[in-house]
Amino acid sequence: MSTALSLQDVRVFLGGNEILCGVSLDIQPGEFVTLLGPSGSGKTTTLNVIAGLVDNSGGSVQFNGKSVDKRPSHDRDIGLVFQSYALFPHMTVGENVSFPLRTRKVPKSQWPATVDRMLELVQMSGLAGRKVSSLSGGQQQRIALARSLSPSPSVLLLDEPMAALDKQLRETMQIELKRIHEEVGVTTVAVTHDQTEAMTMSDRVAIMRDGLLEQVGTPEELYREPATLFAARFLGETNLVPVSMLILGEPMNSATRRSAGSA
Repeated sequence: MSTALSLQDVRVFLGGNEILCGVSLDIQPGEFVTLLGPSGSGKTTTLNVIAGLVDNSGGSVQFNGKSVDKRPSHDRDIGLVFQSYALFPHMTVGENVSFPLRTRKVPKSQWPATVDRMLELVQMSGLAGRKVSSLSGGQQQRIALARSLSPSPSVLLLDEPMAALDKQLRETMQIELKRIHEEVGVTTVAVTHDQTEAMTMSDRVAIMRDGLLEQVGTPEELYREPATLFAARFLGETNLVPVSMLILGEPMNSATRRSAGSA
């Protein structure tokens, strides 16, 4: 089985600075992978390189074993959900969802069935005629997701999809997004700085730091076996256990005795 998405030593220079310093990552078909890291770690740049919105200065991006480095964004067979959702306010819900079908020249006769199917998937059936401006933030996110999935892309990209939602709605949508992914089975790459969000939704998490991958693994692997101090701290201070060290063969001073007693 070939990888659905492969990043091979991807590098990006912007303004004379190296933003990505050789990122390599293979993602399997149907896998949900989240790029997790603090601001400035390179996660959004990585997503934009996959999307074709930022050119890689070195390395290669491959979909199903074929390079897409020279392909523009609209020719990469991706679905993209922006942090702001980027819905068209002058269009109805149905027109927003069908817009990618129009740009990909899908026969118009197929639009209504596809719109109905996508709205049912995101539990927004019956709202095709509504204006998006009348929807809540959570509803707009669902419509943005439906629009990105309507042309059946080979890769779905999510840029901080929960950032604009309040805490309670964010937790609900994490579960919903995981359900939708399992139902559709599309290869998905998400970006977030929220550890709980990454651990809840992902098959694997890629922790990024200073333009590099710090560690990649399942949520359980990362939590139980962090490879570096940075990974352990970023996933939560409960991963750190204070210890005392007793050096054998050396005289025990009062400080050493206290350490030995605490050990």
